[in-house]
Parts: sequence; C-alpha cells; structure tokens
Amino acid sequence: MVPDSLLIEAKKYLQGILGSDACSDDWAKPWAEASQLPFFLQTAYYYFHATLFGQPWLLMLARSPEGETPAVVRKHWQVVSKLYNGDVIYMIAAVSSYNRKRLIEHGVPFLVPGNQLFLPALGVDLREYFRPGRKAEVTHLSAPAQVVVLREILNHDCSGMPAKDLAQMLGYSAMTITRAVNELTNCQLAMAEKVGREKHLSFPYGGRSLWEAAQSVLQSPVTKRVWVSQLSHKSLNVNLMGRMTGESALAHYTDLADTHASQWAITSDTWSALTKSKDVQILASQPSDETSHLRKDREVIELELWAYNPDVITSNKSWVDPLSLWLSFEANTDDRIEIARESLLEQVWSTLSW
Repeated sequence: MVPDSLLIEAKKYLQGILGSDACSDDWAKPWAEASQLPFFLQTAYYYFHATLFGQPWLLMLARSPEGETPAVVRKHWQVVSKLYNGDVIYMIAAVSSYNRKRLIEHGVPFLVPGNQLFLPALGVDLREYFRPGRKAEVTHLSAPAQVVVLREILNHDCSGMPAKDLAQMLGYSAMTITRAVNELTNCQLAMAEKVGREKHLSFPYGGRSLWEAAQSVLQSPVTKRVWVSQLSHKSLNVNLMGRMTGESALAHYTDLADTHASQWAITSDTWSALTKSKDVQILASQPSDETSHLRKDREVIELELWAYNPDVITSNKSWVDPLSLWLSFEANTDDRIEIARESLLEQVWSTLSW
C-alpha cells in the first residue's frame, strides 16, 4: 500500500520550510520508469516524480519502516541517480540520529516528513532537535570509560556493579574506574547510585540504544600502527597473546573477502616489552611512514597498538570485539570496508537480547 498520508505530510513539511510555492498541487506522481530498475530496487522503494520550485526531483521512499543501512542506501541512491534526469531524495518515515549522521556523511539527500530535511543541492540542512546529552562538552571518552560502555553494550554485565568490582573485572585501579564513572555520569550516559558505602554504576539503557547515545564520544582504540618483519612471527604469535584485528577480523565477522593479512591488536605495554626483548624488526609505523607497499606483503605483520586491552571486552580468544573493530576503521574511505562495517553492526544488534 502506497503511504499517501506520508506524501501529504511531506508536502506540508516542505511548504512550511521552503514556502507555499515550493510544491504544486499535484507535486508527486508515481514514476513510470521505476519498472526499468533492477528488481531489488523496485521491491525496496516506492518512487514518485516530484517538482520543487518547478525542478524535477525523485522521491525514493523506503518500503520498510527501518530502511536499509546508510551505506546500502548510498549505493541504491547512486544507481537510481544515474537513471533519473534530476535530483533523487531518499525518504523514510523515521531515522535514528546515528543513521542521520551517516547519511549526511555519505552526501545522500534525505527527507523525514515533519522532522528532518537534508538537501545539499538547495543548501538546506534542517536536522531534528535533540536535547544536549552532556552537562559539559566532552570530545571523547577516556579509554577506561569507553571500555565500560562497550562491555556493557556487548555483555550487559557492568550496570548495577559496584565500582570496586568493576575495577577488578576490567583490570583498572579503583581511582581510574571512579574517574570513568564520573565521565559517564557527566555525559549522562550512566548514573552512579549510592548503595550503602559503595557507588554502583547504572545504565538507563543498553545494547543498541546505548551505542547510539554514546556514538559521538567513542573513538578508535588504535593509537599507532607498526609493521614488523615476518621473521619474528613465531615469537609474536606465541608471546603476544593478542587478538586478530583489521580486515582479517572484519572478514571473519562479515562477507568481506579475506586478505589473509596478519594483523594483531596489542597494548602499548606489550609493545614496549617486545621492543625491549629485540624480538621484532620494525619496518615502518604510522602516521609518519609510507606503508601502502607493506599492506600487501605476506611477510609482514601489522600491529595495532590499542589504548585499552582488547581482552577485557570480549571472551573470544582469537578476534577483537566487533564494536572496537568497527571504531578502528573510523577513518576508512573504502566503500567495501564501509559496507562490511554496516553489516558488522547489524550482526551485533541481531544477536543482542537487551
């Protein structure tokens, strides 16, 4: 069933923002050429030929209330844009703040009737109003605070725990965890409840909701990347007790083609011990050295030095946790990696029951 009410709401919203003359009375009609699109695009969207200020626009209206991931929407939007003589607008009934941000980053024009409008071709960027979530401006969480958030999202075992027990579980000092708890409460991501003489950490939400609330203050765990000689691989494999990361880990979790690169996540303390033992031959490091030629060399190991111990978030003995992995690719510009990242998140949410 075509959602006529949504089209009416969209027209009123656009006229309220752009003026009453922005849309004609019969401003949106079914697009006849939609039948020429690939079948998967025909089943994923409704298509309406519209006019804004007399110019042709195509509304690409998601049939599913949830819609596709932003990376997939961008791919679909690019295909349709090549076949339509005008601008294409992605339209959906509702969108999360996280997906809204990703759509804007991808440069996809979109319309959420009554709520949000992003039309870069017209210089329009009207976003949904969100109350500030933090008492004080926080750019990023500290590594210990981020560990608490990610562990709570994936394992749901931090909320309600006394701070001293949380410190013991995560391998931090009591003072460090106290500071982390203060960060999280100041950001309004969590609450600290006094139970007797102890302070208990409490999260008002978990899983995907907590992830979306914390998204803007989370950051990549990778502080540095180092490439070392494969000659030391046996020593590294036995002694590091690190976890596989990078594209190899992303290929493990998703359908991304595995490059079979040897990529490990370790702590700075582990790296310091390795360099003192002279078990490694350093070939290059980022961000100072050129490393593109090393990424394809099977005789080279890539080490990621993490701001926190990857062991404390996941019980998986071989791979880093999926959320830290997702964050480690935050500077990525490769479309195939981006699609795999979106798939990775969807897999995480499908497995959580909280």
